[in-house]
Amino acid sequence: MRPQDICITAYRCHGIAYVMGATVEEVLCELTGRASGIARGKGGSMHMYTDKMFGGNGIVGSHVPVGTGLGFARKYTGKDGVSITMYGDGAANQGQMLRSL
Repeated sequence: MRPQDICITAYRCHGIAYVMGATVEEVLCELTGRASGIARGKGGSMHMYTDKMFGGNGIVGSHVPVGTGLGFARKYTGKDGVSITMYGDGAANQGQMLRSL
């Protein structure tokens, strides 16, 4: 990934949040429900965000249409970079995933 690229993924995104710019302290504070966490302690394992990572989502496949929208937003605003959407085999047969490609 290049510095201008963004991503979105499903839940259990602790490592990805760290790689995409979150500090270890922010991740651990989020997991323990502290206000200094990434989502002010309200998201837990499922909702971690950074400037370049648009979170994990608890519903299987629900993040795929959002990733598509992030890619279109990059295109329409003329920003360089791509939107990378990570999903597993459990999301591959979801209707919202197939409709957003």
